[in-house]
Amino acid sequence: MKSAQLSRYLIPSLLLTILLTSCGHNGTERPGTTDPMTNVMSAAPSTPASPADSDGPFACVDWVRFDTPQDQYNNAGLVLIGKSVSRAGETNIYGHTAITHLVEVEQVLKGDPGERNLHITSTPPTCTAGESYPDGDPLDTAERVIIFASKQGTEWFTITPAQGVLPFPQGSTLPFH
Repeated sequence: MKSAQLSRYLIPSLLLTILLTSCGHNGTERPGTTDPMTNVMSAAPSTPASPADSDGPFACVDWVRFDTPQDQYNNAGLVLIGKSVSRAGETNIYGHTAITHLVEVEQVLKGDPGERNLHITSTPPTCTAGESYPDGDPLDTAERVIIFASKQGTEWFTITPAQGVLPFPQGSTLPFH
């Protein structure tokens, strides 16, 4: 094997081993694929990177940090004003349990969700020792919020655990244009 071909396979394996070791894995899984939106290395062998996989090893996600709400808006596929009215179930994302909420949509600011009331899953942080929302689920509120979401398959997820939801009390002005 040529050295360029060898490094193509060796470097991702080394990075995955380091990443998984820091998240409590022993690093023996074979690398899968990288999710370009969140810099995720999937530990499942020979599977596409699908954040909504129902089973398999978990991944430690290096979440992007947006500098401004305008950056959040620019990077989301869907931006809306609304509020969670109830829990609507659970799903699994990157090997972690995530809570899906029924969201009452007041106003769509970007994107086309198709429905006025949506199911949106609150993306959990990863590498949290089994606790899905150590700082609380940001969609578990009856308050009016701005939600920044992206679609994974047929499901909507907040774009990141920490920056997918912003409080937006009545009378507030939008922090982006």
